[in-house]
Amino acid sequence: MTAGRGNGRTEATGGVASGRWRLMKPPRFEAPVLTLHLLALALTLGPPLFFGAVVAPASFRVLPTRDLTASLQSPILTRLCWGLEGGFALLFVTSWLLSRWWNAPRVLSALLTRAPILGVIGAVVIEKLLIPPIDKIRTEAPGLIDNLPAADPGRLLLANYHRVATSVFSIEIAAAALILFVTARLLLFRQAAPGPPPPARPLVPKVLDLGGV
Repeated sequence: MTAGRGNGRTEATGGVASGRWRLMKPPRFEAPVLTLHLLALALTLGPPLFFGAVVAPASFRVLPTRDLTASLQSPILTRLCWGLEGGFALLFVTSWLLSRWWNAPRVLSALLTRAPILGVIGAVVIEKLLIPPIDKIRTEAPGLIDNLPAADPGRLLLANYHRVATSVFSIEIAAAALILFVTARLLLFRQAAPGPPPPARPLVPKVLDLGGV
């Protein structure tokens, strides 16, 4: 492996192929950036999982009608999207910095920086393109949604919107989980990678002893 110095990173010619790379001295801001990265991961993974596994099923089970359930879930989901947009935007910045500082392989670096973009797009789609028409259909319906015929166009359209929203929401969780997986893999690689080479010892000139001549 041959290594050269440049911008605090190591350029390796054989490290990526063998699954290892040599790390240079970590930047001074690595610890705070990594902390922000992990906090953003918790923000983008914890609340969606809690909403999908606890809040949504419990509201459907406890509340008597779908209209009441929708009136409860809609503002919660909107604020959840705000948190996801901010969390994924922060993850994009921290992922880009960490992948450069850790000299991550190209594939892992691409996954780490592309997944947050997907997360932001998904959150915007849910907030701007799915929640408003769902609320509009519910408010303009001639009565309770549960009382409409199964073949009612508004009820069918509402069901389609719900399926799309559920699919996009699942993509959000998958994007956050992918970032978590890649981050954990890079941290493991980082611990296993050899550190920077020790500084070369200065050459001490030898003094020729001519005392015995």
